[in-house]
Amino acid sequence: MLTSSRSLSATKKIGRQGLLHIVGRSTTLADSFFSSRGFLSPRGSPGCNISHAGFCQTKPGPQVFSTPCPGRLAIFYTRSDRLGFVAFKLPESPSGEAAKALGAYYTDPTIVGFLVRWAIRTPSDSVLDPSFGGGVFLQAAVQRLEQLGGNPRSQIFGVEIDPQVHARTRLFLEHRGIRPSNLILGDFFDLLPGQIPSLTAVVGNPPFIRYQRFTGEGRARAMARASSEGVALSKLSSSWAPFLVHSVAMLCSGGRLGMVIPMELGHAAYARPLLAYLARSFEQIAFLTFKKKLFPSLSQDTLLLLAEGKGGKASHFHLLDLDKPSDLNNLDPALERQSIEAQALTSGRQRIIEYFLPPKARALYRELSHSKQTRRLGELADVGIGYVTGNNSFFHLSPLQVARWGISSRYLKPAVRRARGLSGLRFTPSDWEGGLLRGESGYLLHITGQDDLPLELQAYLAYGESEGAHQAHKCRVRDPWYAVPHVYQPDAFLTYMSGEYPRLVTNEAHVVAPNSLHILRLRSTSPLGAAGLACLWQTSLTRLSAEIEGHALGGGMLKVEPREAEKVVLAAPNLPLDALDALLAELDSLLRIGRTEAAQDLADDIILIQGLGLTRAEQRLLRRAANVLKERRSAR
Repeated sequence: MLTSSRSLSATKKIGRQGLLHIVGRSTTLADSFFSSRGFLSPRGSPGCNISHAGFCQTKPGPQVFSTPCPGRLAIFYTRSDRLGFVAFKLPESPSGEAAKALGAYYTDPTIVGFLVRWAIRTPSDSVLDPSFGGGVFLQAAVQRLEQLGGNPRSQIFGVEIDPQVHARTRLFLEHRGIRPSNLILGDFFDLLPGQIPSLTAVVGNPPFIRYQRFTGEGRARAMARASSEGVALSKLSSSWAPFLVHSVAMLCSGGRLGMVIPMELGHAAYARPLLAYLARSFEQIAFLTFKKKLFPSLSQDTLLLLAEGKGGKASHFHLLDLDKPSDLNNLDPALERQSIEAQALTSGRQRIIEYFLPPKARALYRELSHSKQTRRLGELADVGIGYVTGNNSFFHLSPLQVARWGISSRYLKPAVRRARGLSGLRFTPSDWEGGLLRGESGYLLHITGQDDLPLELQAYLAYGESEGAHQAHKCRVRDPWYAVPHVYQPDAFLTYMSGEYPRLVTNEAHVVAPNSLHILRLRSTSPLGAAGLACLWQTSLTRLSAEIEGHALGGGMLKVEPREAEKVVLAAPNLPLDALDALLAELDSLLRIGRTEAAQDLADDIILIQGLGLTRAEQRLLRRAANVLKERRSAR
């Protein structure tokens, strides 16, 4: 869950007249807290997460105070004439493996406050956080209902599956006035629609657990809930997907949903049934995106989902792209939102990322992508992953290891091991030999049958077993453990994780590659060879298409999955094949000496302008559009 903290702890005891430290979002916030209760204003430097200090004069007698902020630290103060102040803070966010297991990550307080204000609009609204974690959404809901004149005790509900987190956060939320019985300990998917009557709002940050970790009975229950709503989710679905469906099911007619959702909603194939479900469940749906990443420490990008009018239907989604979360504090209702045809997203015909482009560039790209002058890569080649050994250090051998063990060439295949081994547009035998010294090339141990094996090879396999190579997961599940399947000699390679742009390189060395690279095998119907594909991949049109069809990860990386790569648009110019062969040699030479821009200029001139007949202005428009998307992900 992209949510808040996970541990409750006492921070400091302070005497009847002493120094009190409070961590807040700003000096104004801390001043507001103290002055509203008759204390002297704290003194300290302004700014986020700064410690503010001040002297406080106390009155005798026990009292309980709460901060007005739904921010990173929510502190309440218990006072007596003996102890003075005792400060508590909301549980801290988990990290590392704990965060991955729970799918739990800290949510910016600005986001929390905005979603709660948007979802809770009247004194009678009731609200649920289906995975409340550190309780920041519920704390903000208390403040919102108090401002509106509602009754937080009976109108706020939460569910949390972790017993320790539930116990610690409940202690705080009870002091904030929420009825203890409304804070449910258990699996959200065990809660049936209607068990919380007249639920008008659901807010929160659902757990984000990848499908590889999202397993067992919990997954089965989650998928069953989604299925009961008519949503068939694939086996690749992460935990947030059924969580979203079940949250919608909990709402009453006319209800509202405000959540932090992974950006996968806008590009993953498994999310399309979710988009269709939202479109047939709500009257209005908006996506709020940000140029500045909401969770800088995570590889996953996110958006805000605002859906209202449960029971209605939406023919369009609306998109509002903001610079940063703080823009939500002064959001202008008159800001223009882009309208996206719902069916275009649910069918996969378009992606949200296209709407980050200037309108003219978007229109030109769509025109070209549907033109008879272009092709999708998947029409020309099959794109797949390389082989999976299960233990690369054992199955990949250097020439020195081959000689030491005396392994016959019959059981070896030359291999390029990683993308760093590729340079230019052609991977040649010389490139393979050069990579041997750097460990980027080598041999794959490839045993295809269970016939009698040479003694030397038996000795190497016995060595591998002594080192535990056969215990790796992929080795354990195949028979025999040392037979690596799906080893193909492709026509070309494609890098799938790139800081700059994906590279398509011909396989002139006739080597194989592991799953650190995608492999391309030409279709029998393709009019082009690998050399032609490598040339066409260099144009601004294809670079723009790769940005659209791929998806951004942390650190500004662009990842392109095989099915995404097959949707990338290539020009189909009216050029003879020998012209493309000559172009390949020139582009290869330029790229090998680092002249990337010059290579792209040359490809654009020959393929887009001469071959497709685009104007110079159109070529520049495509180049700028590709750079817009690249710069957006690089800045994240």
